[in-house]
Amino acid sequence: MNKNQRLTIIFILLGSFLISGGIGLRDYVNYSLAIGWLAGFISQLLAVWFAIKWYNETR
Repeated sequence: MNKNQRLTIIFILLGSFLISGGIGLRDYVNYSLAIGWLAGFISQLLAVWFAIKWYNETR
């Protein structure tokens, strides 16, 4: 596994963890839903960026 492949997997897992964490904490922390979705979306964008870099290296 190369660096971009590892980072893609890490950011995909982190993004889904942040989204589900924001949903889980919505009753206890104000704005956790918005923060979780925003952080998860940014993490997913980073995963796509690393996946594109990985694709371009293997091509």
